[in-house]
Amino acid sequence: MNAETIVGTSAQRVDVKDKATGQALYAADIQLPGMLYGKVVRCWEHAHARVVRLDLSQAAKSPGVVKVLGPADVTRNKYNSSVMDLMVSAQLHDLLGDIDDQDIFTTHVKYQGDAICGIIARSEEAAERAAAKVIVEYEPLPVYLSAAASKQPDAIQFTPQKPGNRAFQLPEAMFPGNALGGGDVDAAMQDADIVVEDVFYVPKQKQCQMEPHAYIAKLDSGGRLTCWTSSQMPKLVQAKLARLFELPMSRVKINATVIGGGFGARLGMISEPQACAMAMAVPGHPVKLQTLREEDWAISPSRHPGKYWMKIGLRKDGTPLACDARFENYKGAYYLDASGTAFTAGAWLGGMYKFPALRYKGESYFTNQGLTGAFRGYGNPQTNFALEQLIDRACAQVGADPVEWRKKWHKGVGDDGWCAGVTYPSCALDECLDRGAAAIDWAEKRRKYANQTGTKRRGVGCAVMNHTSGAMPMLLEHTVCTVKINEDATAEVIFACSDMGQGSHTALKQIAAETLGFPFGDVQLANPGSDAGFDIGAHASRTIYVGGAAVKAACEDAKRQLFARASEALQVPADELDIRDKKIFVKSDPARSIDVESITRAGVYHFIDPMTGKPEGAPGQIQGYVSFFAPHNSPPFGASFAEVEVDTETGEVRVLELVNAHDIGRAINPAAVEGQLEGGIQQGLGFVLSEETYYDSQGRMLNNSFTDYKMFGPSDMPKIKTILVENADPVGPFGAKSVGESGLVSPVGAVANAIYHALGIQFMEAPITPEKVLKGINEKGLGGSRERLGAC
Repeated sequence: MNAETIVGTSAQRVDVKDKATGQALYAADIQLPGMLYGKVVRCWEHAHARVVRLDLSQAAKSPGVVKVLGPADVTRNKYNSSVMDLMVSAQLHDLLGDIDDQDIFTTHVKYQGDAICGIIARSEEAAERAAAKVIVEYEPLPVYLSAAASKQPDAIQFTPQKPGNRAFQLPEAMFPGNALGGGDVDAAMQDADIVVEDVFYVPKQKQCQMEPHAYIAKLDSGGRLTCWTSSQMPKLVQAKLARLFELPMSRVKINATVIGGGFGARLGMISEPQACAMAMAVPGHPVKLQTLREEDWAISPSRHPGKYWMKIGLRKDGTPLACDARFENYKGAYYLDASGTAFTAGAWLGGMYKFPALRYKGESYFTNQGLTGAFRGYGNPQTNFALEQLIDRACAQVGADPVEWRKKWHKGVGDDGWCAGVTYPSCALDECLDRGAAAIDWAEKRRKYANQTGTKRRGVGCAVMNHTSGAMPMLLEHTVCTVKINEDATAEVIFACSDMGQGSHTALKQIAAETLGFPFGDVQLANPGSDAGFDIGAHASRTIYVGGAAVKAACEDAKRQLFARASEALQVPADELDIRDKKIFVKSDPARSIDVESITRAGVYHFIDPMTGKPEGAPGQIQGYVSFFAPHNSPPFGASFAEVEVDTETGEVRVLELVNAHDIGRAINPAAVEGQLEGGIQQGLGFVLSEETYYDSQGRMLNNSFTDYKMFGPSDMPKIKTILVENADPVGPFGAKSVGESGLVSPVGAVANAIYHALGIQFMEAPITPEKVLKGINEKGLGGSRERLGAC
């Protein structure tokens, strides 16, 4: 039994009242004296074009306009709105080939929504009116919406730095043959009794965070540039802006505002460069820049779509021999995150099953679609859609039960995880599979649904996943935390990592209170943005595993100092002391104790007794500090089970139940963990069944609003059962591993496999819409009351 009293409880979220009552201050809510309003004029007519004429004269004369800015009026320095290049060494940066290819305002439009110029006005309305008076003439260029189109020899090059419009491939110097993995794949495939392969398409899914992007920037009289932003990574945005505008970091300040949903949509920068460029044009005035929903949809990155080729080989007894795969993603207009998903999609693949031979190639190609970048799961849902369907197809061919096969052949403790040499220190996937299968009544329903007829047919499917708890070792993992103990024995934890709305600050506060031995209410978490110590930011599901470990270490530092002073007062060695409810006591004799406040108050109000000349206690305010580098990475595992009902006349797929069993190490706040997993299910169901951003042949978005983009709403959601499998990890703080992204992943494969079980048909393109289901049914000759085809 765990001895903790705060960790492991569903403490109320620290921000719940402010958000429930509307008091939480988002960037768009902020009003400052002398505020001006910015408007970015974007190209909505074309997805690929050159600007041949830009006339700002009429816009400049429009009432209320303070200034207009074209490409020549702002820095011509190029940038990369991703911050990934700051998280790797100079050597790795060179190998990955990151480039800066974005302009604040462009003359070469590469996607619909690219920024052309800016308006600064005294009101939003005046800025809008002036924007309508901007005259732009374009030379349309050919539009490339897929990798196959943009890599044609005669295609216009997006940048001379990336010939053939290939933004990225796994570098030969790190991955011989430009491939991740090992073993002789070709020879192993020759030895295989069963080989299954296919080509999959994975969709361009949007994060759909509730808060549209909004920014405020101001250049003050001292020459300091301040930006209010809800970026998930304020410290790295500070560094990026300093580099872009050639300012020392001390003259760039980031105020982190409340985040209205992240999911990767706020990784790095979006419109911070435009907002800051406008503010620098009108020193002393804050400039607010706020996007419309349709604009937000176009300019912020989405999930990487693309083609995924995969082939697996097994012996007839089910023994896995080889896996061969290639993911060719459609990068969109600019380089940002080109190396990321191209690599991680293969990393999740390599981390899942015991294939003795594995070869994965990842490539990114520029296209004239909107930007792609981070989205919860970061390459993992794409891999799960392809891999888990092929596993079920192979199981059907060798006559193996999909659950039992996965239990036998998934990787576990001691095996390499998503990177070679970084082994799994914990794994409770077997328990996830057992408990999940029992919860959905797997065996009985597999038997019951094996030979169906009729219009509506049901199926159950399962899928598994591994993910990550941070980005170590590929990316830097560094978090600084300071814990200040006040004189009244309360504590402030100063930390730069953002809470994206998932409740991470509540869990971090629980970790701090538990470690210090203070009541939960006596600990406050402060996030002063870039004025805090260094932190990479909220990404890669790292906040609790890495950030929590940093908070724990800083609190242990503060506690060591408290114990040292208590040891002197009580005249016992510090290692014989313990603390509870701000009372430090001798473990063998709890009656001998000292209040923490008597130590902390004496440290701050340090007086000399005038009668004796002796000091009252030890001097100095106690502060704990750590500059923490994660020593390891303990990925979570998960198993999902889905039951679906497919209408063979309409093609509609209804998910009846979704069981998500997750190996999360230890739940710091169980309610928050369950919330994360349930939110992940909603996005995973959208990926596999309904969500995609569509374009017409000219690269113009067709569904850039909540009206036309189909997410799963409350009435679409199935019955959900969340199972927290707690098997404390030996590395994570209090045994915790990550949960932020992973809940989205395995529902993808589970639903696809449940459809396979219901119909005997696998679908290679996500989302599996009713139209695709009907097409598949017609192609198979399955429908109405006819017998089902295939076996699985």
